[in-house]
Amino acid sequence: MSLLEQWRDYSRRGSMKHTMKPANLRKAARRGSWGVGRFYFRVQTNNGQVFELYYDRAPKDIDHRKGHWVLFQELVEE
Repeated sequence: MSLLEQWRDYSRRGSMKHTMKPANLRKAARRGSWGVGRFYFRVQTNNGQVFELYYDRAPKDIDHRKGHWVLFQELVEE
């Protein structure tokens, strides 16, 4: 497997984007804050398939506070 690309998105989603002062929101968008943001990866498998997946830092509940992985999509050449 090969890592083709990676990027971060620290934007707040849903009601969370309205809970901060604008100055703090700009800082959080650059650096992140606990439980907010996604780390995206584009990978290629050994047989040539390309997938995008991400690690969502948002906790699901009290027992799952570390976030979770999501297989977002398979990219197919047309």
